[in-house]
Amino acid sequence: MNLKFLALRFAIIFLTTAFSVSAVRADGEYTGQFDTKLVAFTEDTERVIFKPASRDSLRGSKVPDEAVHLTSNRLINPVGASLVAVLVEEQDAKPLIFVDLNADNSFGDDEKFALRREVSDNPYLWITTVNVPMKDGFFTHCPIYIRYFRDYQTDKMTVGDRLLEQSTGVLARGTVDVKGKKVAVQYAYGLEDKKITPNIGWLGIDADDDGEIDMNKLSPEAARAADETIVFRIGQTYLSTKKADVGRNQIVLREHQAKDYKRKELAVGRELPDFSFVDLDGKKRRFSEFRGKYVLLDFWGFWCPPCLKELPYLREAYKRFQSRNFEIVGMNTDKYTPESIKKNLEQNGMTWTQARHDSFINLKDYEFRIESFPTTLLIAPDGKILSLSRQEKGEPDLRGKDLLETLDEILPKK
Repeated sequence: MNLKFLALRFAIIFLTTAFSVSAVRADGEYTGQFDTKLVAFTEDTERVIFKPASRDSLRGSKVPDEAVHLTSNRLINPVGASLVAVLVEEQDAKPLIFVDLNADNSFGDDEKFALRREVSDNPYLWITTVNVPMKDGFFTHCPIYIRYFRDYQTDKMTVGDRLLEQSTGVLARGTVDVKGKKVAVQYAYGLEDKKITPNIGWLGIDADDDGEIDMNKLSPEAARAADETIVFRIGQTYLSTKKADVGRNQIVLREHQAKDYKRKELAVGRELPDFSFVDLDGKKRRFSEFRGKYVLLDFWGFWCPPCLKELPYLREAYKRFQSRNFEIVGMNTDKYTPESIKKNLEQNGMTWTQARHDSFINLKDYEFRIESFPTTLLIAPDGKILSLSRQEKGEPDLRGKDLLETLDEILPKK
């Protein structure tokens, strides 16, 4: 009798334990659903130069005679043929853009879009979103984000031209219940195959619970997956995407241990995580060696045309401000031999410290997740980040002639 009782008790304990383990595994996954509205991916854009146009280009529209300037071009349509668009500027009025969504060579009231200031106190940047109807599928519209640079000229522009840029990609956004809390997520969405592949392309998560997902390329809320599982951090919870199935309207997040989170988060006011590298002379170095100085940390390469445009300003900055406790550390991404790189550096008058690419690949690709070049950070003597050069966030500009003005303002006077 006692043996039967013990056997029964053992069986109950075994089943209870097995059920508990199963429950723990289930608790490690969180499910959610997609919104029906796609989101424009504003970090990757194409520039479009609008050319002067006549009033005939605004057939069917109700534009007052006071319109002082009209320009026109075609916008890239991610879901079909390109779209004729006309930018309308009136004196003392907000600019408008008309987009021929139904390709009938005229503009109705539903094809008129008012632009608004991107930043309230900046009269030179204007934005809007144009929603292009989609006929089939889960999503109803494809958004195109448009930014207009008022009073801006490039070398390729002539008098009367206007510069705009537009988004070409979209993100599918949804919400997942994580431990009783609604968490927003979003993924690059393929408009042709109508699928999401979480381990390839851009994805993001609202890590700070502000209702927005910061898709800036240095934001810890965003990452571009290169055939890999991306783990995000929300407080002390670490999550990746197990499934993002639009057809079934299902999102599944999986919880991870802290050790699976490889990213070193970068933010203004936060201390830059220390790291090691090897310089072009083969010497092992650490970034902390430069503590006590203002340091411009520059991820760049000779292969990169925008990087080459910055070289005159970097040389001038080093020459002008080195005596004011300023240093540059170059993170060179060229894959040539150290000898050939050193020769190019000498020819270009670049005498500051440079790191070998093969000594910081993991830092660049997986810890800092550097996606564009040049990427430049300004670090204070106490090791804290002063700027990531994100002007849209009000951070000091570290590019071109603005770099010289920023350093002159920040660095201590002699």
